[in-house]
Amino acid sequence: MTLPVSMDDKELFPKVDILNLTFSPKSEVNEDVLKQMFTSLDRLWWSRLVISVRGYVINYVQQNDEVLFSCDDAFIKIHQKLAERNSKFENAFEYLTAIFHLIREKNTLIQLISNPKTISTTKLPPVLEQSFGVVHGDLSPKAIQLTIAQLPAYTMFIKVVVNLQQRWENEKLKKKSIRFETDPEWEPDERVVLFQTFASDNRTWVLLDFDRYILQQWKPNGTSVIFGDRFVEKKKRSGLKLCTTCGMLEQKKAQFAILNDQVYCSKTCFDEVNPPMTVNNRGATVVHL
Repeated sequence: MTLPVSMDDKELFPKVDILNLTFSPKSEVNEDVLKQMFTSLDRLWWSRLVISVRGYVINYVQQNDEVLFSCDDAFIKIHQKLAERNSKFENAFEYLTAIFHLIREKNTLIQLISNPKTISTTKLPPVLEQSFGVVHGDLSPKAIQLTIAQLPAYTMFIKVVVNLQQRWENEKLKKKSIRFETDPEWEPDERVVLFQTFASDNRTWVLLDFDRYILQQWKPNGTSVIFGDRFVEKKKRSGLKLCTTCGMLEQKKAQFAILNDQVYCSKTCFDEVNPPMTVNNRGATVVHL
């Protein structure tokens, strides 16, 4: 069974002026349903789900660097649990359950951080301490502050997952929509990344840690995973090129270096596939491994 999802789905990704972080404490992740989804939906589907929710969130929080970068880190961890090649269901369920409990105890966290000296003496719900152990390892003021900054990421992702679980369970699959893993019309553009315009006709993709992480996870096809095959082909027809090594897309023509018909976005990508060579005093080529 597949689960069609689209960024045009207003129930999942409503177009509002302010990010809606209203959360029902009853919106728990159902272990049985999540397991069905985890085993039935492929890695690309989960990866694009994380990319979509992350893109939706960061376009609301981009004005606050602390929240932006903290949310980016949160989505990297969520992707690690759900969409890496070695991701396991048990770890994914444990992590999602933990962040659910962190969201539910938001007010407690805010009270603690307002008076950090009380953290060591305040009796906390065991599930909160356990959840912190799963997500951050300890219940320190720094970890609490980070969790509060990451709440937009946690809240939106859990809300979307719970909604999708309900659709899965109720077999609400008749709605025509885009399948993350197969549909060539997956082309969300600025809805999954940040673009900034620095000058006339200079609209640039602002790469954050999450973008670099996805490119690394899917290289050399990361740009297609993020934007879709159709978007990439359109850019290639306009004269832009992809880095041969990592798959990064040029932001303007002739931005990347070309050597022997291979395209490189950086020295790092060049060195990855071209070991450094030197010539000794007898004319022999030495490859440094």
